[in-house]
Amino acid sequence: MERENTTRRPARYSLIDSIRGVAIMGVVLYHFLYDLNIVFGLNPAWVKLPLVQFWQEGTCCLFIMVSGFVWRLGKASCLRRGLQLNLLGLGITLLTFAVAPSQLILFGMLNFMGCAALLMLPLSGQADNLPPLFGMALSLMAFVFFHDVAEGAVGLGALWSVALPEAWYESKILLPLGLPYAGFYSSDYFPLLPWFGMFAFGYYLYAYCRERGALERLAVGETPLLSWAGRHTLKIYLLHQIVCMPLAAAIAYVS
Repeated sequence: MERENTTRRPARYSLIDSIRGVAIMGVVLYHFLYDLNIVFGLNPAWVKLPLVQFWQEGTCCLFIMVSGFVWRLGKASCLRRGLQLNLLGLGITLLTFAVAPSQLILFGMLNFMGCAALLMLPLSGQADNLPPLFGMALSLMAFVFFHDVAEGAVGLGALWSVALPEAWYESKILLPLGLPYAGFYSSDYFPLLPWFGMFAFGYYLYAYCRERGALERLAVGETPLLSWAGRHTLKIYLLHQIVCMPLAAAIAYVS
């Protein structure tokens, strides 16, 4: 198992805050354009554009990777935070069910983040036995291999894939794992497979940076607006639709 670095770490890793700020701003802008084009019907084909799909997945990968990176820094509070995120995710499910059932969210980003934080607690002891670089490679391979599991296949996408048994998709209890049942719909679905692979990649990236003595370099590079957003990602994520939805509705109305 790795030894913890006993050198005092900075109060904040400013560069990580800025990167997380970029990610949350990307998420907010995507949701605003989603509201405008999909919810209010300005351009229903928008979400299928290759560049839009790349943007959506890229910002989510960045956001989840950074969350895995900082997991070790808040390990003492991960049990409380994991439960809190799951309760907030449940609240969003109930809210969307009551207010906008056509945009129902089941096992969205907050539930994934909560479950990932909790799952890493029992796994971290064994995970630390792997060399960081090998752990990063393994995590990335798992993300790629399970990328299409919700669509019924695993493998390497268009290069090679194997269809999974339909019986695996009949139980609602397997929804968080990445095996949605027939007729399932969620406007924001982040199952453990494949996304835990990206979370684990960030977890090992932290270990790799620590092993290389690179953590201190992350204390530089603060960008005031992005760093502020990176320090308040949960609040922004919870509240951004209060601004995005009315603004998108107003623009759609006058268009």
